[in-house]
Amino acid sequence: MLSGSCRISAVDHEGRNFIEDVKAGDLWFFPQGVPHNIQALDDGAQFLLVFDDGAFSENNTFLLSDFFAHTPRHVLAKNFGWTREQMENLPEREKYIFQGDVPPPLQSDRVLSPTGDIPRSFKHRMTAQTPQRFRGGSVRITDSTNFAASTTAAALVDVEPGGMRELHWHPTNDEWQYYISGTGRMGVYAAQASARTFDFQAGDVGYVPFAYGHYIENTGDEPLVFLEMFKHPRFEDISVMQWMANTPHEIIADTINVEKSIIDELPATKQTVI
Repeated sequence: MLSGSCRISAVDHEGRNFIEDVKAGDLWFFPQGVPHNIQALDDGAQFLLVFDDGAFSENNTFLLSDFFAHTPRHVLAKNFGWTREQMENLPEREKYIFQGDVPPPLQSDRVLSPTGDIPRSFKHRMTAQTPQRFRGGSVRITDSTNFAASTTAAALVDVEPGGMRELHWHPTNDEWQYYISGTGRMGVYAAQASARTFDFQAGDVGYVPFAYGHYIENTGDEPLVFLEMFKHPRFEDISVMQWMANTPHEIIADTINVEKSIIDELPATKQTVI
């Protein structure tokens, strides 16, 4: 959630349901094929939808209104036991984003399913996590270790002016980024002497293919805040600095033509934001 708040609900294949309110800084995760809805509360809602299939289009969303509009009325009547009069106002086309009433208080809006609640919460308070702090900023990591329902991973990165997301790569999957605020510059190295640099600002989307080395530096005078997202249940990255510090120092010194004493001074723990 980027701003505002909304109510989300979902029902799984066993009829178990999940109904919760989410606010700015929260995440939610809906497994593939699970029916769900999102409804803004009093203050409206602005949120980022991320799909783990790059070929997916919002135009292909499975919508109840569109399903009913393309199902014969007599079939709907037979299925639900409705009369023709009860179906007079059914929509004739899809309703994608439409006006409704603001939901009542959460407790009075809950629906008690005879099969119970979905056992794993689809909601996670990402900004309520204690961040990992570094001298150049901070990071909050959310994956299956602290958000059990999710099969994907994300990191909320905050880079201070003059700071940089260190040289690194991800050994498990491609990286998808969304820039929330500030301005930044990303350099990407793809082997075989291939490299390129990109500038980003709020609202931009970035992408780094699997195992490409990269860094992101803050080029402005305010914090650079962005999300890193991965189609993998665990967040994993390899720090170039940590790799070098934990490899025999003579090898590194000979490889990049520096004094071994310089490598001896590198920290052996990950810095993330420097």
